Order: sequence, then C-alpha cells, then structure tokens
Amino acid sequence: MLNRQRLETVIANMKVCGLKQIIVSDDNAMYYLLGRKIEPMERCSALLIKDSGEIHAFMNKLFCFQPMEGITLHEYRDGQDVYAMIADELDPGTVGFDKEWPCRHALPVLQKRGDVTPVLGSDPVDMARARKDSAELELLRAAGRVNDKTIAFAIEHISPERPEIELSHMIDDFFVENGGEQVGQYQIVCYGANAAEPHHYSDETRLRPGDAVLIDQFCPINGYWCDMTRTVFYQTVSEHHRHVYEIVKAAQQAGIDFVKPGVKMSEIDGAVRQVIVDAGYGDAFITRTGHGIGTMVHEPPDVSSNCDLIAQPGMVFSIEPGIYLPGDVGVRIEDLVLVTETGCEVLTRYPKDLQIVR
Repeated sequence: MLNRQRLETVIANMKVCGLKQIIVSDDNAMYYLLGRKIEPMERCSALLIKDSGEIHAFMNKLFCFQPMEGITLHEYRDGQDVYAMIADELDPGTVGFDKEWPCRHALPVLQKRGDVTPVLGSDPVDMARARKDSAELELLRAAGRVNDKTIAFAIEHISPERPEIELSHMIDDFFVENGGEQVGQYQIVCYGANAAEPHHYSDETRLRPGDAVLIDQFCPINGYWCDMTRTVFYQTVSEHHRHVYEIVKAAQQAGIDFVKPGVKMSEIDGAVRQVIVDAGYGDAFITRTGHGIGTMVHEPPDVSSNCDLIAQPGMVFSIEPGIYLPGDVGVRIEDLVLVTETGCEVLTRYPKDLQIVR
C-alpha cells in the first residue's frame, strides 16, 4: 500500500530541492514508499513521482505488482520497450534520476528524450528516509533488542577451539533463529591483529591468549537493520591494549553525549575524533564516525567530517569510532543512536566496560 504520509514528505522535499519530477528505482526506496520490495534483478522497475502528486509505476508483468490507489500502473512484458513508456510520461526540463539506477536503464530513457536534463535526484527520498516515523522506530528498537541478545550469545561462545569463520556462522544462525533474515551479509569476527582490518573477512584464524576479539554484527529484522560492534579480550589484556580500548570507549561516549537536534554530522564526527587525536592516535582512526541505518545497513545520514547535514529528531545512525594498529590490534565500539527532541536514545544496550573472556 502506498504510504501517503511518506509520499507527501518526499514531494515536499522535491520542492525544497527544486525538482518537479524524479525517478525512483532503488528497491529500498520502493519498499519505503510502497511497503513492498520489487527485486527486479536485471529488469527495469521504476516510479515516476511529480511534484503535483502524480505517480507512475513501470513494472514487468513478472513482478505481479498489484494496482495501488493513486498510482498509474504501466505494465510491460519481456521484449517490450519500457523505456519508451517512461520517456512518454516525462515532462520537458530537469528530471531527478535515482543514484542507484544503472546506466543500462537510464541511458535508453535519455536517448528518447532530448528535451530533458538529468540530475541526481535521490535527495528527496533520502531526506525523508533519514527521519524515521514511529512505526520505523519501533522496528529499529526491536531489532536492537535482538542484537543485544545476539552479541551476548556471540561472546559466550568465544573459544580457542572455534575459528573466526565458525563463530561468524554461529552468529548468523542465531540471528535467523531470532527473526533475522539472511540476505548475503557476513558477520565480522576478528581475532588478534585481524581486528586492525575494519572490514576483515572472517577466516580460519584461532584465538591466542591476549588477543582482541572484535565482533561487528548486523542483520535485517522485519525489514529494518540492527548493527553493533563490541571488542573484548581473550584471557588477558596488555596495558597497551587496555589503554587503546579506553580511548575508543571515551571517544564513543563523547559522540553520544554530543548528539542532539541542531548539530551537524561533521560536528559529531569532530567530537569523537578529537578524543582520539588528543590521545595521539588520530592517524589510526581511518574511518568515518558512523552511518545511518534503516531498510539498508548503510544509508543517509553520513556521520563524517564532510557531511554538514543537521541532526533532527527521528534520525538513527551509528557512533562507531575505532583505533586500528596494523600487526597489533584493532578496537571498535559501535551503537545505534536515535536523535530525540533533547538529545539521543541509544538503541543497543550491551555493556561496554572492558571485558576479558576466560
């Protein structure tokens, strides 16, 4: 069913962006507006939204897309020219194209209409999706509760007999047993120096005393993603590694404390980064501070030094600083935060005091 409130927000954003018509093709954007994922693979599916409220859907008959009130449906079969159908409905002038739309779909439309000018047109939908409504927030809170259970399970099952990849698969299975979906994600489990690779692919590495164990786990639950990282230590921890851990923990808390309506994403990143820079590890913080989350594990807003988007109530994003020392150790701590009217709510609650697993 078409979500009218979300559509109205998108149209209002179109007017702010000076766009009279946009083409939406991203599966997750479709899901946000229609409550249904199309997953067209190589075929074309698209929505044409005009600032007048006029909406056209272009769908292959294979998708079995059911008519929706307020949407003009254009169905096509394999071999029919869907691009001509889209081109026929465009008004002359500027058209906002979805940033996710492949050239194989966009170019045939443009070749048929020399009187339209393409521009990036994802902002109206991205801006709407960045601020979650009450239904989305409840789904994200519920996903966070599952993630808390899952990280407890993961840490309980750390063992020198269990290589990274085995624990990674166990985390996946636990998510699925608790309502999660397996959609191709991989759970990041890193032992020892492997934790210095922020997106390490878990392998056959086994634990040794003193190793850091970094677990970054994420999964969609009822269509909305959870994401959390914890770093613990096996049997013992050196003073050096303890020091690095406490710096990261303090940096993350500085970011959480800074979040409130009206601050820029770049300022949140700066508050986090300054703690690590002041401790002498600025060059070892090689990632952004965080990312938005919702129907995708990474979506706007981008919590980084070059994003001046203003925090607003309803935004949900990660705060996940890290220090990565190649050949030695990596420490990352990550939680999701929801911007409230006065500050923020942390959606993942598993403790962050340094933990030694025996």
